[in-house]
Amino acid sequence: MDEVVDALQDVKGEVEGVKYAVQRVETAINDKWSSVTVVAVVLIGAFLWSLPGKAWYSKWRIGLEYGVGSDKVYKQPQPHDCNFLASPLGEKYCHYERTVSTLRWARSTTGMPISSLDDGKTWTVFTPEANTVIPVSDTVQEVYVRWDKKDDE
Repeated sequence: MDEVVDALQDVKGEVEGVKYAVQRVETAINDKWSSVTVVAVVLIGAFLWSLPGKAWYSKWRIGLEYGVGSDKVYKQPQPHDCNFLASPLGEKYCHYERTVSTLRWARSTTGMPISSLDDGKTWTVFTPEANTVIPVSDTVQEVYVRWDKKDDE
């Protein structure tokens, strides 16, 4: 009779172990993220990853850096033909680099209005519109943000 009682207690202990294991499995399944949650987290992460570059090259921040209003900052939309998912799908072996350039005005030493499109490296004489005030010193008038296509090696 003692053997039966011992066997029943062993079975009872094993049943408790199985119950504990089932509880752990249920907890793991309930605590697991769903596929929708994982996709949402990845998308939010990708958005947050791209945010600093977009904020850094915003019209407002560029205008602040160059001392012009954001209405004087002209940005080309970023092309997407080098993206992996662009048609046809696959590697395109190219990328785009952002380039910022300025239109500067000033007066030459002889008092003529001059302008530069290459950040003041070269200057050309121009005829301004009537009633346009040309600054005496080198002054940024407009800022251009464009994309240059580069081939990957």
